[in-house]
Amino acid sequence: MHNPPRYPEDQSVIGTHNNHPSGVGSKFDTNGNFLHFPGNTIICHLPRQNAFHDVLNSIYDVLVGCDLAHTYALLPPSSWHMTLFEGVCDQVRTEGFWPSDLSPNAPLDNCDRLFSNKLATFDLDCELPLQLKVSGWQPLINGIGLNLEPINQIHEDRMRDLRDRLSGLLSIRHPKHETYVFHVGIAYFIKYLTAPEKTALSAMLDKWLPQMPSEINLAAPEFCTFVDMFAFKRQFFLKNQPTKRG
Repeated sequence: MHNPPRYPEDQSVIGTHNNHPSGVGSKFDTNGNFLHFPGNTIICHLPRQNAFHDVLNSIYDVLVGCDLAHTYALLPPSSWHMTLFEGVCDQVRTEGFWPSDLSPNAPLDNCDRLFSNKLATFDLDCELPLQLKVSGWQPLINGIGLNLEPINQIHEDRMRDLRDRLSGLLSIRHPKHETYVFHVGIAYFIKYLTAPEKTALSAMLDKWLPQMPSEINLAAPEFCTFVDMFAFKRQFFLKNQPTKRG
């Protein structure tokens, strides 16, 4: 019987102990190496040929050579994405983090198939592209990431409705479902920053905010599976289904 460890914490704050940031011991080791951390998710990969990706690439290059590079593990540019709806992580099977219509002891493959079958005929019912804008950097606690927000209330309502419908379809509702903040992760910390380090890094990152584009367009969400944080393998795009006519 498949019986992986369970964690009571939110997926975003999983860690082995309080001596390290949340990703250490689950997603990364203390040297910044990727650990086996499989699961599935619904994301929008960032398009590579646009102004937003260009700015992130420039930031990435600076972070590679930064004096604080020993404090974080960078995610490869090919993996950059915005999560639309958190799926599951194999190691996290408590209520709210695993579908209620699937045994918590079921293999991850069963969950992948269940979600795939449901999503294959799901009607995205959403005008594309998804339009967002940068709203600032996330607090420098567990990683380096940019917060995004829908460009206006129409897009906000559209994306929140989509998340609600996905939650109902997949029988999973995370504890922070209503307050989820869209974001793009760039790195995970593997050690906590000192106050001076945090001040220096924050100042460096803030200098890039004026260069961010005023609008970010994202294509259709993708159902993806992953074995670690290095890559998210697209299974298929979610689609606007043809209108059924009587």
